[in-house]
Amino acid sequence: MAFMWRSCVSRTGTRADPYARHPAGTRPNCVRRYEHSTRRARSGGIRTRKSPVTMEPFKNAFSYQNACIIAERVRAAYPAFSMPAFRKGLEKELEPLELKDRMRLLGRRVEAGLPPHPAEMFPILVQALAKNGDDRKGLRGFQVWPLTDIVARAGLGHFDESMAALREMTRCFTAEFAIRPFLREHRQRTLKQMKRWTKDPDEHVRRLVSEGTRPLLPWGERLPDLLADPGHAMPLLEALHRDKSDYVRLSVSNHLNDFSKHHPELVLDTLRKWQGHAPAHPGFEKLSRHACRTLLKQGHPGALAFHGYGTAGDLELVAFSVESPVVKMGGHLEYRLAVRNTSRAPLRVLFDYAVLHRKANGTLSPKVFKGRKRDLAPGELWEIEGRHPIRPITTRAYHAGLHRLEPRLNGGSFPALDFLLEL
Repeated sequence: MAFMWRSCVSRTGTRADPYARHPAGTRPNCVRRYEHSTRRARSGGIRTRKSPVTMEPFKNAFSYQNACIIAERVRAAYPAFSMPAFRKGLEKELEPLELKDRMRLLGRRVEAGLPPHPAEMFPILVQALAKNGDDRKGLRGFQVWPLTDIVARAGLGHFDESMAALREMTRCFTAEFAIRPFLREHRQRTLKQMKRWTKDPDEHVRRLVSEGTRPLLPWGERLPDLLADPGHAMPLLEALHRDKSDYVRLSVSNHLNDFSKHHPELVLDTLRKWQGHAPAHPGFEKLSRHACRTLLKQGHPGALAFHGYGTAGDLELVAFSVESPVVKMGGHLEYRLAVRNTSRAPLRVLFDYAVLHRKANGTLSPKVFKGRKRDLAPGELWEIEGRHPIRPITTRAYHAGLHRLEPRLNGGSFPALDFLLEL
């Protein structure tokens, strides 16, 4: 078969770049829900206007208007709460702040209007929460975040009251950030509480067990002790990895992915053990694939073998071309490639690709994207066509000029081709 594409290359034998890593700008799931959804059932009335190209800044979840909604619902639970005191100077104070600083400010403002003792304060906060999915008056979604922050700050000396409050709050939003100071200050006691929560009937509470103990939670306080010694959290993951909720199992896989960056062999050994205990569990394949996503992007031999992928040395990149050598912001990078199984045995192939983005200083930084997979017979050729969107996102600053596209097959990096980005 003849190919007339712009570039034909052969494999270089190099492995995947060691710096292909979990991106620093990754957002936690609570933020992704805000970014991708306009459903008021989850946002509790917070305005989340969305356009095809740009999105309302995250910080506007805590605009002055939305702050007053939060306060009004707290006042409904505690009529002595002073709205004039809450509003005084608030709009001006909010203006220069970003999301997390706005959240903390609102938490302090709410706390200032409530009884000072947690035994009295926390039940008021819980009373302000939505009671169920049909409750449109109680707080839910991002509105609850300042309340969890109050518990994290004021509740360290009142453990039982704090745990009771965070359990209720996580059912309406997430307490994955607020639980972390308790793991730092009262680690063993908090871990025992979370062990009990592994049997909680609410999936949001069970998810908190895994998500709250993640050592590298995006946007969350790092937990270096739990990262250095995975033995603290592994009993919790053992209890949850076959949870009936996919939502909970996804958190378990994210937790293992955190561990994989420092303890790759432990993660693979754990997955092998779980597979041996329940090889037919319907959720295991998805969990294990998600848990190994960083290792697979890095071309870790053990992770590739665990998921049945062959070696990159048995693959030949017959042809590779960039169909859109100049891409304008908002457009698509189009590419084509053909890969052949040169071995005498069937081969499972994992195709990923890296976009090497231009930085302000002119250097290139790779971001690996998941492609697709396929089983190839001996000698079989796989032709791949794809489109990668180049659009503004909140976690990346684009710079005009030279960029590159690099195919990655079964963990191996193949020669990249250039394209120009025009802003």
